[in-house]
Order: sequence, then C-alpha cells, then structure tokens
Amino acid sequence: MRYPPLLLLPILMFFLPGCRQYYLSVCQEWIDIRYLASSHVSTPDPRQEHPPVGQKLILDWRVPKEILNEKPEVVLNLILWDYTTRQVRIPIKRRMDFSTYWLLDEEYQKTGGILTYKATIETQNGKIFREWKHQLWVNLITINQEEEKTESAE
Repeated sequence: MRYPPLLLLPILMFFLPGCRQYYLSVCQEWIDIRYLASSHVSTPDPRQEHPPVGQKLILDWRVPKEILNEKPEVVLNLILWDYTTRQVRIPIKRRMDFSTYWLLDEEYQKTGGILTYKATIETQNGKIFREWKHQLWVNLITINQEEEKTESAE
C-alpha cells in the first residue's frame, strides 16, 4: 500500500522533535491607546481619556525536567534610554510558562523606555541554559564621571 507524502508529514513531525523543543523567547510590544480593546470596538471606556503609555516584554519559556530540578530563573537585563540598567529575576516554577515585564506611564516617561534587553535562563549554580538577546544588545560600559574629573585634575 502506498501512502501519499502529505500523510507521512504529521507522523514524521511527531517522531522527530524540533530544534525548539526547549527555548526562551522575548516579544516586545508598545502600549498606547490602541492597546485598549475599547479603541477597536468603540465602547465607552474611562481609560481612553488617559490611556496607558509604555512598553511590555513578554517572556516565554520551556525547560526540561532536569533543569527545573536545579531551581532556574529567568534573568532579564535591561538598558533603558536614559542609560540606566535594571535586572529582574523571575523564578521558574513550571516547565512551560510565561511572564510579562511592564514599563508604563510615569516610569516610562522618566526613563524614555526600553532601549535593549537580554534574557537568560540560569540555574542555581550560575549555568546558563538558554539566552535571548535583542538585536541591539551590548554590555553597557559605564565611566564614573567623578573619577574621570579627579584623574584629569591631577
């Protein structure tokens, strides 16, 4: 009996796991008045007078059971437009899950938003299991202005 090739494809996909069986991914979204559902369906919404403004990062992961036993966490490193940095640690409790980082309103206006970011899944002993980098990610080099002035004065 001969099987058409299209019938074999789902069978092969089931038995051959993809290269993304375990992963970490980050999606960046802008938040403004278009984020409100009421903007799309023209319903009354008091938030339309002062809609949220900012950004959010949605982190999504899947880890193997062995890694889950090592108490992993997602480490999110951020560089903001005012060149300040932040580090957020999110404990991983389930093999597949997601988390959202919000930067909204006053905090967003003060910092200028998220410039770039890097997320890693790290185990308790510091081993990096997966990594996701924004295409503009670089390690920020900071120079202490006071030390620079002191050295040049001498």
